Amino acid sequence: MTVLVAYASELGSTGEIAQHMASRIAVALGAVECRSVEEVDSVSGYEAVIVGSAIHNQAWLPPAALFFTRLAPELAKRPVWAFNVGMADALPKPFRKRGAALQQKRLRGFLPQEVPLRDHKIFSGVYQSDQMPAPLRVLFRLTGGRFGDLRDWAAVDAWTDQITAQLAKPASTSSDSITP
Repeated sequence: MTVLVAYASELGSTGEIAQHMASRIAVALGAVECRSVEEVDSVSGYEAVIVGSAIHNQAWLPPAALFFTRLAPELAKRPVWAFNVGMADALPKPFRKRGAALQQKRLRGFLPQEVPLRDHKIFSGVYQSDQMPAPLRVLFRLTGGRFGDLRDWAAVDAWTDQITAQLAKPASTSSDSITP
């Protein structure tokens, strides 16, 4: 089985998560490619696709959105999972769960309806204080916002292992679905 892990990453955090996932899947399944969405012209050579994008201003990065739009007919013919790297865990504590839920709902609206996703997960990334203007940085800290590497590798591994387990299952035959 050949799996594609494609990603759109602006500052590197999403790309690192994608590489980590691809390495983990490769141990169990073998053939895995990890590439930027901008490097992928077709997914016809892949049996499954995992697509990740950094989130900026509550939206997929434009190259990731274009990837889904451009390749929707091909993607619709194979299992597809999606993940986003946002900043929900960086928000002040009272807003983290609500922010993650709102982000999940909003991001689903960006994906083409003709591409059914097996699952869609949001992870947190790396947030450095120098990525924000000084006044906003001060306000963010005063309200309980956090900076640093907020990636939850255990959550990434658990989700990757779920995908790997689904892909490792042999395809069911029509006789499997008949009960005596």
